[in-house]
Order: sequence, then structure tokens, then C-alpha cells
Amino acid sequence: MSDATTDRLNEIQQELAEILEARLTELDRALRGSEAASRRLVGAEIELERHRTTTARLEAEVAALEARVTEARDAAEALRTRHGELVAAHTDARDEQRRLEDEVRELDAEVDETRQRARTLESEQEELRSENAALKTKLKTLEENITRMQRLKEELMSSISGLTAQMSGIAGGDADAT
Repeated sequence: MSDATTDRLNEIQQELAEILEARLTELDRALRGSEAASRRLVGAEIELERHRTTTARLEAEVAALEARVTEARDAAEALRTRHGELVAAHTDARDEQRRLEDEVRELDAEVDETRQRARTLESEQEELRSENAALKTKLKTLEENITRMQRLKEELMSSISGLTAQMSGIAGGDADAT
């Protein structure tokens, strides 16, 4: 081989080495870029998986919260219903209280009227007792007077009988009969 061929071979080898070096540099850059992209891709996949896990967890939490909201709405509706019932019961109780208060006022008026009537009757009773006592006293006095008058009548009748007998004796000639 001649020098020219060797030189040419060296030149070609040199060119090939430069091309190879350039290609290796490009390949190294591409590999580094690919590694970086792979790392980013793996990081993105990890992030995506984390997001999927978070999304699943959040969806479960949302479902639980929706169930709790439904329960809370049902409980609120039950409370509204109960509140309505209590308001109605309160209104009924208030109406009943007013009715009872009216009835108590009427009964108080009736009691006052009855008390007044009782005082009047007690006063009449006292007057009648006094009158009865006076009448009993008068009756006793009249009975005593009648008894005295009956005794007096009997005495007078007896005296008249005695006088009649005396008069008969005098009229009949018996002057000593007296």
C-alpha cells in the first residue's frame, strides 16, 4: 500500500472517527435527552398514579360526603316536619291555655258571685237566727202568759164556782155556806 492510499485510509479513518465521534456525541445527547424524557415520563406516570389514587380517594370522600349530605337533608326535613308538629302543638296548647284562662275567669266570676250570695245568705241566716231567737223568746213568753192565764182562768173558774155555790147558798137560804 502506498503512502497515498495509507494517507487516504487515514483520512477516511479520521473522517469516520470524526463522524463516529459526532454520531456518538449526538447519540449520547439523544440518550441523555431520552433518559431525561424517560425520567420525566416516569415522574409523570408516578404523578399520574398519585393523582389517580388521590382522585379515587377524593371520589370516595365525595360519595361519603354526598351520603352524609343526603342524610343531613333527610334529617333536616325530619326536623322541619317535627318543628311544624311542635309549632302546631304549641299553638294548640296556647289556644287551650287561653280557653282555660277564659274558663278560669268565668269560674272566678261565678265564685265571686257565689261568695257574694253566700255572704247575703249568711246575713239573712243571721237575721233569721236573731228573729228566730226573738220569736222563741216571744213564744216562751206567750206560752208562760197562756199558762198563767189558764191558771188564772182555773182560779177564776174555781172562784166563780165557789161564788156560785155561795150565791146558790145565799139564794137558797143557806146563809152559812160562805
